[in-house]
Amino acid sequence: MIKTAEKRFIIFYINGQKLKSNKYTKIESSIPYYPIFLYKQFIIILVNMYLVSFIKSIASLTLKTFFGLKQSEKWATEYLHTVEVKFDGKFDKKTLEKIVKRYSIQQHFINDSFSSLYGRNNNVNEKERNLLYFIMVSVYDDFFDDKTLTLEQIDSIFYHPEVFTPETFFEKVFIYTHTSLLNDVADKAQYFKDFEGLHIAQKDSLEQFNPNVTGETLLSITTRKGGYCLLMCRHYLDTPYLPAADATWYALGGVIQLTNDLYDIYKDMQEGIITLAVRAKQYEAIYALYQKYAQALNESIRRLPVSQARKMDLSIILNVIAAFGYVALANLKRLQANNSDNSILPAFDTLPRKELIIDMEKNSNRYKLLKFTYQNAAL
Repeated sequence: MIKTAEKRFIIFYINGQKLKSNKYTKIESSIPYYPIFLYKQFIIILVNMYLVSFIKSIASLTLKTFFGLKQSEKWATEYLHTVEVKFDGKFDKKTLEKIVKRYSIQQHFINDSFSSLYGRNNNVNEKERNLLYFIMVSVYDDFFDDKTLTLEQIDSIFYHPEVFTPETFFEKVFIYTHTSLLNDVADKAQYFKDFEGLHIAQKDSLEQFNPNVTGETLLSITTRKGGYCLLMCRHYLDTPYLPAADATWYALGGVIQLTNDLYDIYKDMQEGIITLAVRAKQYEAIYALYQKYAQALNESIRRLPVSQARKMDLSIILNVIAAFGYVALANLKRLQANNSDNSILPAFDTLPRKELIIDMEKNSNRYKLLKFTYQNAAL
């Protein structure tokens, strides 16, 4: 009976739920007062340990962000200039800044977090592969977005880069990065299979311009695009292969993709792109969908065969990423609450841009980011 009561107290304190009086009476009356006191103190210690872990992880991430991002961006910018010299071309400013920013964020928030499962940050080779990846996928995305290549040509340069004759700077860069990474990873067959999964999802995403695209199709595209993007990145680490971590990489990708869609509602509407976020009619429905993605991420972390301390550190950092989505959802909740019919979201095309843009420079949104991270990161 004491063991049962102990479990109840653990569930109560870790989930942060308010203890109801009838539960308290039932537990307290079922075992002696003195053991209850001890268990309560024990669980308070557990809660304090989580708080300490949370503060430690957030402080470390803050320092890395403050000092590390600038250094990473500087190195990445210099590397991109060497690529420009190598292939006698130029990245436009927008593409260069996009590559540098995405590389730096993923390096500190994600790649270092996964290698920390083995007690270290990424080494130089891992960082270079990560940057090559962002160069490659940025150029690859532009093939689709800017329609600089036909689908047949994109298939050709993807499946047969060794025989494709490049005519532009960007085609040369894609072949270089694609083949360099393929030849450098340990498991070439699985890596190519994961990239092919992204390639198929990217082609399927053209359906997002179809007004009649189904919700099931959108869900599949969102999951696969995000999932395979991140799953590719696990191949760039030199750490021992951890099969259970594949589910974490894949789930994280889905969270990131859906988060991006939540932040890009206004932009996607202007470009005629249909996403699950653009299609959202009720806050409750899109929240439930996002929560399902985020909970799958946490469940995958729980199953990792590593120490609880390292799982907790990983969970806190990755839940910072998931918290960005919850901040966007909080804005949708506000929009629905202020709608004349507060059971549904207002039509997004009737709203001014400022209502759909999430400004993370606002202290209120930064506070929400920390709050949602703390609420969801505990395992």
